Amino acid sequence: MSGQLRAIKNRIRGVESTQKITKAMEMVAASKLKRFQKLREQTTPYVTSIEGVLNRLLQTDVPLQHPLLETREEKETALLVFTSDTGLCGSYNQSLVEEVRKFLRPRTKKPLLIGIGKNGVNSLSREGHVWHRTFIDTKTAQIESVITEVTSILETLFTAKKVDAVYAVYSHFTSKSVYASTTEKILPFQLKVTAGIPGEPAGSYIMEPSRETLFSRLVPLVFAAKVRMIFMESMIAEHMARMNAMYQASENAKELIEMLVLLRNKMRQAAITKELIEIVSGSKALKVG
Repeated sequence: MSGQLRAIKNRIRGVESTQKITKAMEMVAASKLKRFQKLREQTTPYVTSIEGVLNRLLQTDVPLQHPLLETREEKETALLVFTSDTGLCGSYNQSLVEEVRKFLRPRTKKPLLIGIGKNGVNSLSREGHVWHRTFIDTKTAQIESVITEVTSILETLFTAKKVDAVYAVYSHFTSKSVYASTTEKILPFQLKVTAGIPGEPAGSYIMEPSRETLFSRLVPLVFAAKVRMIFMESMIAEHMARMNAMYQASENAKELIEMLVLLRNKMRQAAITKELIEIVSGSKALKVG
């Protein structure tokens, strides 16, 4: 009995140690989540402003052309895959990898794969997929350079006509705290034209330099902002998934500790009851003797 009690005590200590780790990881994930949410909030006004300027350029009947807008038959494609470098984030990576598999399954010709995150790269590499470029073990200080490099790679592949379309698989937010793995076509870039300011004619703007020059400069900026927002959404979703997974692990550890403590108390009670019975039985035997 004493050996079993000792084993249960050791098990409780082990689960308590694990619970401390999961709580610490939950706090770290929450801290990183707030950081990336703040970055996203800071990026939004910039994106809104340049999209507003671009929208003003589109408020005329004169069509504007740019290499990133060119629509072609999709003979060659590229796929940008966002996963995490680390695990312990529930089904976050599995759902993204499955989304990639769904994209690849009906295609006879494999697209150029560009991977961000070790989990997706390793998982799909084991299935025999070859990567055009990968970005793994990205540190926080390297995020900006990675975003710039990825944007440059995608623009070069598309404008050089090495690919006719670019897709991205990432975690897209459907609401403030709900996200889902999704596949989105990001090149050729789609411009969203909205109605102009009521009562203000489009011709009232004096533009310097010309509309064409402004347009050629703004389209890459808007596309880069789009890639940045996708990256930020992926990072926020990753840390949100990890925070939720660690919270659930901590709750499961708490339940397991309560169950083990209850079992330990029952075994103690059983041992005490057994000793009392032995004492009473011995006392009666002595009296009878």
